Amino acid sequence: MPTPADTGNYTIGKGILSIAAWVGATPPVAYTDVGNASSIEVEHTIERLPHYSSRQDYRLKDKNPIIQTDYMVTFVLDEIAVENLKLFLSATEASGVLHALQAADTEYALQFVSNNPIGPNRTWTFWKATLTPGGPLSLIGEEYMSMSFTAEGLADTTNHASSPYYDVTYTTTTTTTTTTTTTA
Repeated sequence: MPTPADTGNYTIGKGILSIAAWVGATPPVAYTDVGNASSIEVEHTIERLPHYSSRQDYRLKDKNPIIQTDYMVTFVLDEIAVENLKLFLSATEASGVLHALQAADTEYALQFVSNNPIGPNRTWTFWKATLTPGGPLSLIGEEYMSMSFTAEGLADTTNHASSPYYDVTYTTTTTTTTTTTTTA
């Protein structure tokens, strides 16, 4: 893995997003590829509670502790498959019918395995999150349909005490358009 400053760190991001539903308190181990994800982004939110000393003629900030950490993953899927539509609608399925908003409390694990044509590859494993639509689903239009999602991260302190939100694992895999080779 190159260290800064090295052009080997320049990256064009590509890869595969997979999702697994939590059942009970055991983390999922089998993820399902959700097809083409045209966009995946992760964003952190850190809330601090600043403290100011009143010992001078004007306030001086003397402490700024973290009081809350959050993260969100946003992604767009453009394969309107039944399983993806179930995710978007928070639906259950029975006899070929999707019942919307009947699985809204389901928690999921997400895994993104990069397959970059340029730059280092990594595996991003988000332990636990809730999914909500990230916007409307346009049923009529002149463009390909797509579904945007927001995954709001949850801490999994039971199964991942030392890293309760997610891990990023560096890989030594290099990729071409036809083969993948793992090096030692």
